[in-house]
Amino acid sequence: MHIARAVTAAAATLSSGVLVPLYIYPSGGPDCANWAPLFKSIAAHPTVPFWVVINPNSGPGNNGGQAPKEYQQCIPLLRASNVVVLGYVHTSEGSTKRQAGVTQDVNTYAGWKSSYKPDGIFFDEVSGKSKDLTTYKNFVSHARPLFNNGKGFITLNPGAAPSDTSYYGITDLLLSAEDFYKDFSPNQLSLGPSTPPSKQAIVLTDGPSSPPTSLISQVITKDHVKAFYITTDSQANGGNPYDNLPTDLEKFIAAIQAAQQ
Repeated sequence: MHIARAVTAAAATLSSGVLVPLYIYPSGGPDCANWAPLFKSIAAHPTVPFWVVINPNSGPGNNGGQAPKEYQQCIPLLRASNVVVLGYVHTSEGSTKRQAGVTQDVNTYAGWKSSYKPDGIFFDEVSGKSKDLTTYKNFVSHARPLFNNGKGFITLNPGAAPSDTSYYGITDLLLSAEDFYKDFSPNQLSLGPSTPPSKQAIVLTDGPSSPPTSLISQVITKDHVKAFYITTDSQANGGNPYDNLPTDLEKFIAAIQAAQQ
């Protein structure tokens, strides 16, 4: 039986960690080879918190049913005291036409068996606008009680700082920057009482082949941003930047850890 954990990743003694968009289909079989580098890094860095987003089919797929077989096999191998598993749900900027689908996706994840059920939800394509705040409050209030014994972990992804800072108050983590590595600067972050770094995450694509230690130092050591991820995978020319793990994954996570010691 899977015993629910505190979603604050209690064994992860460091404040900042890694948000991994694991939009990679695991290979069949017991080794789950496509996810193996992440398994190794999680085990090698037990003090680093990991938030891992699984995404079988732009959501859970098989609405109302169980996870695909490979996910049933492989999600349990992600389980560790420093890992929070999140189920991906796209929200289409809060579109009225999408709202029923959002609820259905959340309910599908909530109905998965405990061994591979997520610890919470990652809401993507978030509007971040004041006019949609009530919609997202409703999404969050519906989702949170369904996971981790009523304490589901919630992440919102508007892709940039939301125009309404009230969004920080309804979530556990918020992607305040999802961008090309070359286009990102820490100066674009808004850090303050209403936009706390302890609730912010940054995800960058098309990154360098080795960890940018000076940027990591700024974001983690000085700014105290909660979660950071840089992938060498590319979104240039319409590519999917999350269909492969970074080639320097282990070195990157080691750098995140070193920046806090």
